[in-house]
Amino acid sequence: MKILLVEDDEGAALVLKNILTHQHYTVDLASDGETGLLLAQMFAYDLVLLDIMLPKLDGLMFCRQLRAQKNDTSILLLTALDSSTSKVIGLDAGADDYVIKPFDTNELFARIRALMRRKTPTRSSTIQAGNVKLDTSNCQVTCNGQLLHLTAKEYALLELFLRNSKRIFTQEMLLDYLWSSEEMPLVNTVRAHIKALRRKLKLAGADDLIETVHRFGYRLKLGLDQLKLPTAKEFDSQSTEIDGTVVNQYQPKLSSALPDIWKRFKPKYSEQVTSLEQNITALLVGTQTEEVAQQSQAEAHMLIGSLASFGLTEASCLSREIEKIFRAGIQQSIAQVQRLSQLVVALRQELERATVFDAPVTVAKHFQRQRFANMKQQPRLLIMDNDTLLCQQLIEEAALFGIEAFVAPLTDVKDVIAQNLPDVVLLDLHFSNSVESALELLAELTSNNLALPVLVFTEVEDFTYRLKVARLGAQFFLHKPVIPASVMAAVIQVLQRANVTGAKIMVVDSDSQMLETLRTLLSTWGFELTLLNNSQQFWDTLNSFNPNLLILDTEMSLSGISGIDLCQVVRNDPYWNHLPILFLSGRKDAQTINQVFMAGADDYLNKPILEPELITRILNRLERGRLQ
Repeated sequence: MKILLVEDDEGAALVLKNILTHQHYTVDLASDGETGLLLAQMFAYDLVLLDIMLPKLDGLMFCRQLRAQKNDTSILLLTALDSSTSKVIGLDAGADDYVIKPFDTNELFARIRALMRRKTPTRSSTIQAGNVKLDTSNCQVTCNGQLLHLTAKEYALLELFLRNSKRIFTQEMLLDYLWSSEEMPLVNTVRAHIKALRRKLKLAGADDLIETVHRFGYRLKLGLDQLKLPTAKEFDSQSTEIDGTVVNQYQPKLSSALPDIWKRFKPKYSEQVTSLEQNITALLVGTQTEEVAQQSQAEAHMLIGSLASFGLTEASCLSREIEKIFRAGIQQSIAQVQRLSQLVVALRQELERATVFDAPVTVAKHFQRQRFANMKQQPRLLIMDNDTLLCQQLIEEAALFGIEAFVAPLTDVKDVIAQNLPDVVLLDLHFSNSVESALELLAELTSNNLALPVLVFTEVEDFTYRLKVARLGAQFFLHKPVIPASVMAAVIQVLQRANVTGAKIMVVDSDSQMLETLRTLLSTWGFELTLLNNSQQFWDTLNSFNPNLLILDTEMSLSGISGIDLCQVVRNDPYWNHLPILFLSGRKDAQTINQVFMAGADDYLNKPILEPELITRILNRLERGRLQ
């Protein structure tokens, strides 16, 4: 099947094309609406996957113009616009279906097959010719029950012949159906693929399935009456159905090219987040214009779909919330600005910790197991949940990461903690007799006496409880149902956060009183400190102390060398240029803040400092630096 993908974000487009190609679809790309419409007019496509927010010609106008030309090619809208009004407008413009970013890949393929079913009512996920059976639900071909290993083009050729058993295809038609416009193969390429497919079929026991019609082309030797289509009962019992199309629940395979795509486009997305950070900083100091607000909304909107394409669902959701705030119009209320600041900090954390396709799951688990093996002892996870099956699944999942997980009975919680102090606690709000008593238990676990990191999860989706949990100091709030792998991902993040204490921090500030204040605040957290009030000694101290984080002031009155100067020196050095740098300053003007970030700072905090905010910023920077 041939698909036209119209998407202006190159990274997201390449990811989706990669996934579609591995499901044996032929894909053409267009980066703007005008180019996409031109391709749709020039070539025959089975489906158009179309973003709405496009340059030159938006997706809605694309739909209207294509339909005005009596072109009935199926159109599936892929967009981050999630309002019901947008859906109605899109469908009224001529689209056949609508999927919101971030979307589940299985659902996308299900909807693609559903659209094809509408075009061809006899279309099924499996089809058999003689002893050859092709199953599009898992992209497998078998002959006499034995799996055939076909290339993508060989698979596509066979499916085309099976689906159109009475048609004769010329070599030029096959090129148009199965090769994208950018591949530009020769006619000899078709003959080579036909020859290779015939050879594999013959070796498997299906000789002469594809025949040559002299002077015309190729066709399936069997007639349609000899083809076997499955009944509904023959589909996998684990299948689901969307719009009348039966869909097997499998996970599409990702190719080895995806890590390279992420590596290539991550800097671009990082720059967009940086722009959001700077714009929100301008909002904090009251210098943001309406034009900048619109730019922020556009950048956040693009990040929704872009990050979702790489599987970064949480980052995509954060981008959506940022976009909604800007779309509604910034009123510059304290609560609104604070929320934006929290969201962009969380977005940066999600982006920096993302290792999207860097390794298969088994390798990633081995890496985490090795990380925790280097700790002083095996991490312990205490589970407080009455769901026996889920507890067992969590224990097994934790073991894969080298984490010892155990369950505490309700009546013996305190004794279990006293005898075997955990590193992380997982608490269901319905673990005890009532939610309120569970919240009391949470308060006790996070109190100064125990100070245990706690993850809360529950079936209750209530903002009031989220707020209470956050105020009581829980580190994560997970909503059931949640798969064990997602729970363990949160547990690992908490363990990594806890592991940053003991890091080495170097502080440079000409204010001796500020240095003593920082010594008092930071030493209680177990950080190893070097405090310096003379920037002339900066370089020697930096190289001898070898810090994990550098804290600077903007101005150094005793030496005449500013913190911005020191930041630039660090960023210009090949060895030190990745060192996390946090600025503490009494300056709030936009010009100074801009100079700080232009010099290469990672974060900026105004004096007088608040301990919770300072510690949170430091821990986030240390964690991010370690992941990098």
